[in-house]
Amino acid sequence: MSVASNLLAANVASIETDATGWTAGASTTRTRSTARFYSGVASLLLTATAAGSVTATTASRVAVVAGTEYTSYAYFANITSVAGRTATVSVSWYANAAGGSPISTSTSAALTLATATTWSEPPPILIATAPVGAAFASVTVTVTGLAAAAAVAVDVISLGPPNAVSGNFLPYNTQGLEVSAVGWAAETNATIARTTTDSYEGWACLQSTSGAAGSMEVRTVASVPVTVGTEYLALSYVRAPAAGLDFKVQILWLDGASAPIGTRASYTWQPTATAGSWTRCTASGVAPAGAVTAKLVLTLTATAAGQVWITDQMSLARAALIPQSFLNYNAQSIEMDASAWNASANCTIARSTARSWEGAASLMVTPTGAGDAIVRLTQDFPVTPRQVYRMYPYVYHGVMATDPVVDMLFSWYDADGVFMHTSYYRWIMGAGAGWWAPLGSAPAPAGAAKVNVGLRFVAPTAGDIFYVDHVAVGPGGVGVVADPIPDAYGASIHVQGLTTSGYTYWSLMRMTPDGALTPVRGPDGDMSRLTITGDTAVAEDYEAPLGESIRYYMKRWTTDPYAMANSDPLTLPEPPDTTVILKDPGLPARSTTAVVGTLPDWTRAARQGVNAVRGRARPVVISDVRTSRTGTLTLVTQSQAEIDAMWWLLETGNVLLLQWPRAWGERDVYVTAGDATEAHIVAHAEYMDRTWSVPLIEVDRPIGGVTGSGDRTWSTVSTESPDWLTVLTTSSSWLDVYTGVEGA
Repeated sequence: MSVASNLLAANVASIETDATGWTAGASTTRTRSTARFYSGVASLLLTATAAGSVTATTASRVAVVAGTEYTSYAYFANITSVAGRTATVSVSWYANAAGGSPISTSTSAALTLATATTWSEPPPILIATAPVGAAFASVTVTVTGLAAAAAVAVDVISLGPPNAVSGNFLPYNTQGLEVSAVGWAAETNATIARTTTDSYEGWACLQSTSGAAGSMEVRTVASVPVTVGTEYLALSYVRAPAAGLDFKVQILWLDGASAPIGTRASYTWQPTATAGSWTRCTASGVAPAGAVTAKLVLTLTATAAGQVWITDQMSLARAALIPQSFLNYNAQSIEMDASAWNASANCTIARSTARSWEGAASLMVTPTGAGDAIVRLTQDFPVTPRQVYRMYPYVYHGVMATDPVVDMLFSWYDADGVFMHTSYYRWIMGAGAGWWAPLGSAPAPAGAAKVNVGLRFVAPTAGDIFYVDHVAVGPGGVGVVADPIPDAYGASIHVQGLTTSGYTYWSLMRMTPDGALTPVRGPDGDMSRLTITGDTAVAEDYEAPLGESIRYYMKRWTTDPYAMANSDPLTLPEPPDTTVILKDPGLPARSTTAVVGTLPDWTRAARQGVNAVRGRARPVVISDVRTSRTGTLTLVTQSQAEIDAMWWLLETGNVLLLQWPRAWGERDVYVTAGDATEAHIVAHAEYMDRTWSVPLIEVDRPIGGVTGSGDRTWSTVSTESPDWLTVLTTSSSWLDVYTGVEGA
């Protein structure tokens, strides 16, 4: 029994400074006394000026909320050992902070003070709900049966919300029986009572005594409303009369006529019987169709008549599921068992109460030392292709010699259950002991219908132990999806979750198999430091190598540290084995292809001065680095459309990117084109085949942004422009329409 937070000021509650926080009632004087105290160094001393009762009321009222449950109590002690005195605590509810009459007053049951000078334990306890209209409250303490000049001490006076189990639908008195056992009923083979000889919290708990050997059942008198399809959690702390006895926590579902419906949510425990040791027992279940209310049921086992079970902190609440997570409560928090998980490689798993982030238990992962330790959820979850999904566990480890590494695993399956591939996000935890919160995410690939999620502890050493708790799996998080752009020899990159975790900047890089990173070209130049302005972004990359596996690497940061995400591998198609692709990196719409006549014979000219020296046979040669490669590429086109496309590419004079079939042994190269010649193959005016001679000089990758898109079509124009007036007012030329540049 305690308040979650005492609404009374510290000096009002404990009188450590003075007694000004209290107003004496009739026939009463109040003073601060250091002769007696329950806590601290002082208490409130109430002295009778005439035979009868003494009272005192808080001088100021505290704010309360109508309809909210509150508890109040105070500890009392006689100054001299006298019999027959009783003490109560009252709370008066008001609409205003001062003045006016109380709406009502709630008073605790009277406690007969011990015929001694010791503090009476337990104290008188009041549990009451603030009535309609109540906004403020005061506390009054009263002791009866005093003679004139007699005195009593009062200390640790409290008023506040009770220390209830979070989200508990049951009243606080039903949870802990601090006042009475009226919230409980013996259903089968049991008698019940409130006992103060032991408790988990406060002063009292529920005592259930068997009438005979066999199953016993007790349940809450009142039922609580439930919602169909919602998961609920039942909880009880318990101590058994003997070891090895079954104890079931159950939720009984009831329909609108209060008749049982469906199957009870139930879990069987064998709690400890050790004196002073309590076992936290839970069960969870989803309210079935037709359920309107529910009751908490405790089913106990007796081996003989007269066996006594004690239980405390009973609750029935909505399961504290992580928002937007697929997992049920036991998979998320491992409060009942480890059945939602399996050890798929090189480890063992078990439910453990040695560590927990939430609740009382976690999943203990013990590596066997034979390789990476992998644990997975036993359940697969439906997914939508291209949607990003995330895993967010809490992981504990002790002090380690090196920083441990954990991968979040996402294994994708199609609608027939056929495995596609596994994506993973790697997290490096610090070597210090403590809880870590790695967050990993990955996009569902095209064709995916479900996902299985797990954790991989990379190369753990013997003796390493990990604890996993409070696991979330669901849509959201950060992901990069890369797709080939049909017929454009480029990649379209879609980024999701940029605003996750509140970073400021982001970048997008292309990563080749050797680990080299190259920034993707964006509208304003390389995408190496962009300000995050929205959650999603789209980029196109027309400079990616063809025919080899690449990934796209997205990084977010403000200062340090940073967060990153990779796309799944992507391989862009190669051109036909007779064809070169000629691209304008800044204007990809101008890119074209052509059949190769002859490849360039590359030349790298020397830069040197040869100086003859008189009297020497050999000259003195002064050299510098060689020039870049030069050579002449010959091409063949076969139609007027191909001729027009080639001139449209060449006429800007921009730097070009040439990409070849990989089998040719030619690497991709940036070039400038010199004087180009279009020659007739046949001297006949109607014959459209041409040969092209294009001198080339190799140059560095150009700077600048990209304008337009390589796969822009009339359909694109139609989609972005509702009518021709929009096209005319946003484009100043057909080139602007073609490239998507707003030039009007």
